[in-house]
Amino acid sequence: MSLLDFIFKKTGKKKRNSCTENIDGIFIVYRKHPFSKSIKITPKSNGDVLVTLPKNTSFTYAKEFVFKNLDWIKSQLKSKIKLLPEIIEERRKLAKEILPKRLDELASKYGFKYGKVYIKNHKTIWGSCSFRNNINLNLHLVALNDEFIDYVILHELTHTVHKHHQKAFYALLTKNMPNALEIQQRLKKVKIGTSQ
Repeated sequence: MSLLDFIFKKTGKKKRNSCTENIDGIFIVYRKHPFSKSIKITPKSNGDVLVTLPKNTSFTYAKEFVFKNLDWIKSQLKSKIKLLPEIIEERRKLAKEILPKRLDELASKYGFKYGKVYIKNHKTIWGSCSFRNNINLNLHLVALNDEFIDYVILHELTHTVHKHHQKAFYALLTKNMPNALEIQQRLKKVKIGTSQ
């Protein structure tokens, strides 16, 4: 019997169906449910964590279970937490100051010509190039290392010449950035909206 359960038994109070605690800055809600057969951890997009447990399982046991899975919880929260609107606007402002300038520098350096440049809050892509050679860049690029920014910009500038991902495209891309493919593989592991 857990200490919490023992106290309720001694005082004659009815057992609580829920309790909360804060672990490493994470607000965790423990909730007993009559139909639960096992402990279930549900990270929320607001940064909180809901832990559902069977009615006969002690809160102490549930807390131990959470501690054992704390690394997993943190990784799940990192992918679920949504950026606050003010953070997005700060990145947008910074992106408009940095990205067009860097685009112009790289285009001039490697002899590319492009149409217009747009800064977007894309959810799934870092950048794109239209058939009219207008370039879209993700505002979240400013949260990444410079090599990632340059890779994305050069990738899209290369599309002003080749509108595909065939051999000729990569030949030109790696001519201007020899380690482009290695950077590309690392960038695939970076979730949009985070920093690197």
